[in-house]
Amino acid sequence: MANEYATLAEFTARYRKASANPGDDTVISSLIEKASRHIDQATGRWFYASTQTRYFNTPNCRELRLDAPLLAVTTLTNGDGTTIAGTEYYFKPRNAKPYYEIVLKPTSTTAWQTAADGLNEYVIAVAGSWGWVDRTASDPVSAYYIGATNEAALELAWHWYNQRSGENVSGQVNITAAGVIVTQSGAVPRNIENTISALRNKF
Repeated sequence: MANEYATLAEFTARYRKASANPGDDTVISSLIEKASRHIDQATGRWFYASTQTRYFNTPNCRELRLDAPLLAVTTLTNGDGTTIAGTEYYFKPRNAKPYYEIVLKPTSTTAWQTAADGLNEYVIAVAGSWGWVDRTASDPVSAYYIGATNEAALELAWHWYNQRSGENVSGQVNITAAGVIVTQSGAVPRNIENTISALRNKF
């Protein structure tokens, strides 16, 4: 499961008219994946749809607060093992994805249940698609996340690619008291830092 935010073809089209050194393609693909995971780590989010089943305690109200961004539910299983139909609940926020709560409708006769032995820890199972964005979506919010992560991954991979030959493309240097210029190895260019910061703080 790579889930890169850019492709080798995009990198090649953007920075090279043709693959002058096809042997570099494996290295470039690795850098793109590294850049994608750096974005995840730096933002504390993942910008792709991940199929998972996550477990939650039985709430004492109608709202089930989620611990990760939810894009869609495949199956919602109550604490007693019964399946809750999609007609019995709605999501919050109502007008945008990802979702942060599953709320039982006021008109529903369904209630959150504990397990048969009375335990309420991690007995509600939510199977579905989790993440900040489905990269096949085309709505404006999704397009922002897809475009921003694509741009950041391409630029960061390009930056690291150039550093392999000793080039400093970040503009981030230190000048010692003796006037010696020292390039920060692995430093992230300021424009990419700004993009990542925006992704971390948006919504």
